[in-house]
Amino acid sequence: MAIISSPRTIGVCGIGQIGLALGLACWRSGYRVCVYGRNAQRLDQARQNLEKMNRWLESEFPEEKPTYGELHYTSDLALLNREAELVVEGIAEDLAAKVELWHALQGVASRGGILCSSTSGLSISEMGRQSGFPAQVIGTHFWNPPHLMPLVEVVAGKGTAEETVQATMQFCRSIGKLPVRVNADVPGFIGNRLLHAMWREAIEIVGQGIASAEDVDRVAKMTFGLRLPVVGPLENMDLVGLDLIATIHKYLLPDLAANQGPGRLLESMVQKSQLGMKTGSGFYDWKKRDPAALIEARDKQIVRELKRLRQMEQQRAAKTE
Repeated sequence: MAIISSPRTIGVCGIGQIGLALGLACWRSGYRVCVYGRNAQRLDQARQNLEKMNRWLESEFPEEKPTYGELHYTSDLALLNREAELVVEGIAEDLAAKVELWHALQGVASRGGILCSSTSGLSISEMGRQSGFPAQVIGTHFWNPPHLMPLVEVVAGKGTAEETVQATMQFCRSIGKLPVRVNADVPGFIGNRLLHAMWREAIEIVGQGIASAEDVDRVAKMTFGLRLPVVGPLENMDLVGLDLIATIHKYLLPDLAANQGPGRLLESMVQKSQLGMKTGSGFYDWKKRDPAALIEARDKQIVRELKRLRQMEQQRAAKTE
């Protein structure tokens, strides 16, 4: 069966932040978009949320001139089955639920459509195998907040066709994203493996009483966090010298956290329902902090960095002309 290489009608399943942001990106890029949600009342709220996100983007990036396509909302999955040529799911992070959705979208698959999962770490190979359409199932891990974050991890399962990979990479570029191909379907892909390795050590530092949560975050934000947008970890190692890195690793790595599951401090906090912002306490007391203000500051910082990166790309392009 031929894979649809240039899809024009995009189905979005899931009306949480991930799904809505993906629908928004596709709509702003000229696609015909069908946003699916099971609950009609929640769909109305989703419409309002998407419009609010779009107004925010227009205010933050007035220089952008979107080529708006069509945008439809539906609680009828049959519409996607009949018309969608590429479907992106942003539903619960549950393998069985995602496979069930792909089973329900056999019409898309039977026409050569592409089935993209936004999972942040579930096995694409297993998802494809259980779906019955392994050649057309692929991972597209959009980072949160997806209406701002430019990078997408594109993950091929063991049965994913190369045509599916290439068409998906092109689709990501067409909605203004930077696709990075993940060569092996491993848990966490690239970004979450890096992120959770750091999180594991951060939890251990707090758990051992080496430093407070506030100071751990302060060190991350005010040291390597400042240079990461320009100098990645492997570039940094090359700059430092790999011989020195090897010497440091001989004494440092044996002392780092190596637990193969949640650390003791994390387990204890979960048992006490100290789950973070949603319960009011975690590493911080969220009754005394404003999470909305923190998220707004985060998004503003992402916008500033995106504009700086775009300016650098324009300057680089101008020099090569």
